[in-house]
Amino acid sequence: MNLPVDWGTLWLGGFCAVGALGGLPVRGADYAAHPPLDDLLTLPHDTRLRAGVTHELAEQACSEQLGGALVVLARDAYRARRLLHQAAGIQPGEWVAIPANASHDLAESVKHHGARPRFLDFDARLRLTASCARFTWTQVLRGLWQPQNAAWLDCADTLPLPGAAKRPAVTLYGLHLPVADGRPGALLVFSDEALYADVKALRQPADCPDAAQALAQCERLPELAARQSANLAEARRGLCEAAGLATPEPSSLALATAVAVQIPPECDVATFYAYVEQENTPVRWLPQIQPLHYAALRADGAPDHRGTAANLARWLYVPVGPEYTFEETKHAVLGIVKAAEYLGVRWRSNPVHAAEYAALMDQTYGAGHDAYRPLFALDGAVAAGEKP
Repeated sequence: MNLPVDWGTLWLGGFCAVGALGGLPVRGADYAAHPPLDDLLTLPHDTRLRAGVTHELAEQACSEQLGGALVVLARDAYRARRLLHQAAGIQPGEWVAIPANASHDLAESVKHHGARPRFLDFDARLRLTASCARFTWTQVLRGLWQPQNAAWLDCADTLPLPGAAKRPAVTLYGLHLPVADGRPGALLVFSDEALYADVKALRQPADCPDAAQALAQCERLPELAARQSANLAEARRGLCEAAGLATPEPSSLALATAVAVQIPPECDVATFYAYVEQENTPVRWLPQIQPLHYAALRADGAPDHRGTAANLARWLYVPVGPEYTFEETKHAVLGIVKAAEYLGVRWRSNPVHAAEYAALMDQTYGAGHDAYRPLFALDGAVAAGEKP
């Protein structure tokens, strides 16, 4: 039996640039690891499909995977949103609230319905500001964090997480089916029975995806989710214990494809991101994946779009895959740890430990060393309510 890794003591003693692997990055530029979940969401083209599968059978299987939830299949996420907008009785010219960095597809589905997008700012934890609009779409990018008080939740860029959970009125997922026929599939999951009945009544045969592919994706999900969830938990534990940076708990409703890491306020965003990337860590910057929508920058867009952009810019995306080995997980963590060490923000979430580690570096290397020197206050750097 493998013993749990003590991430907190796995890398100690400083990471001077010339002392870590002879000055070389963690990875060579041509290194190829197992693929992250981002590359595995789509149902493999060679999946064996059952014959004679109906949409009713596929929906029943999806419902059972999700703890008996009410579900409706749709041909794609855009059409699923349009059906929902119609069922909810959204009027022409009515405001529908969406995040300032809403996906283009979400914003277009609102506009094409004749409604008007109301772009909402979000805080440092990526929580949306309140809105007086009758309906608000919350978008949680690739399941990276737990949504707060969402009524309509858009998770079209990932898959559902199996099991029963307390659900919003409606949650949208992508099915990520092979798109040879232009129907990648989507799944609407309801806790609002009236809204479910209205959407179900509106849906036409042309609105449905390939039933056999939808069933195959549903049957593939439990094993994929179990492996991914285990690797996500280990990667997040490593980042929390070894880097000591803010890492939000992933969604309990959608399958996260990565772990999000927040760059501390004491560190320049571009500098931190550059240091991590130079280690050939498979990291992405959240604004690269889903930046602020261009219309959110207008006079009638998000009121504090500059502050919202700054909040978004402090988040990094560390991909995780269901087949990752421990060695691959370790190197995904190590790149973040090294950047945090170099730039003096390692263990910012644990200032007591940071002070002890800084004292150890002074004792080990003497005055004037180039090892760890914390750039944040060590007398309570993180308030109790600051963690996401």
